[in-house]
Amino acid sequence: MEQILKYNSTMELLENLHWQPPSHWAKINTIEMHTGGEPLRIIISGLPEIKGRSILEKRRYFKEHFDSLRTGLLWEPRGHADMYGAIVSNSINADFDVFFIHNEGYSTMCGHAIIALTKMMLDTEIIKRKGEAPVLIINAPCGKIEATGFRKNGKVETVSFRNVPSFLYLRDLSIELDGIGTVMVDIAYGGAFYAFANADTMNLPMEPTEYNRLIDFGRRIKKVVMKNIPITHPFEDDLSFLYGTIFTGKP
Repeated sequence: MEQILKYNSTMELLENLHWQPPSHWAKINTIEMHTGGEPLRIIISGLPEIKGRSILEKRRYFKEHFDSLRTGLLWEPRGHADMYGAIVSNSINADFDVFFIHNEGYSTMCGHAIIALTKMMLDTEIIKRKGEAPVLIINAPCGKIEATGFRKNGKVETVSFRNVPSFLYLRDLSIELDGIGTVMVDIAYGGAFYAFANADTMNLPMEPTEYNRLIDFGRRIKKVVMKNIPITHPFEDDLSFLYGTIFTGKP
């Protein structure tokens, strides 16, 4: 008891901590961001060399050689099912290159990540830009993104960005879901391919209390579309896959 009482604060106890991790252990530094609650873990140092000239080559190299770093950074205990990550590197024709990682793999575009990255790069002055609305040119897997950070009192308060061109891929596609029936979906691209479905036609209220059913239906629609509908990007095979489901409906 006397030994316990001797340490009257956590800081005093930790002052006696002399253990250091072995020198051969990897040490990866990150900056933690969020955009309206959507998390983003930006890796800023500690990664091995990622080879490739284009961002798609870099993403492919990382996936083939360092996928264990993705799972180590984003899965529990360091992450969780909704954790998102950004791997940033120098660029030959933009302010920086970035590709995105998540619990299942790699995405081609991420709006909330672009917003967080723009604020982080400008507020930390990793990239120095003057003015009240500085612009960043970002190479993402889907193409070139133009992001603008709007400053107030020297800090970025809001961000907007111009995405790559979007297009409708398939309209009025009929699919069958077990226990639900026939569902009509459209497939469209805006940096990534999504299946769009009207929640009202499935008696699926878009309310917070229905989040489990929304997740379940969204996953089921995605799996059926992926199994039955080939998706091909017009000029890049690495972008040719369905990323998720988006529900629309009455407000």
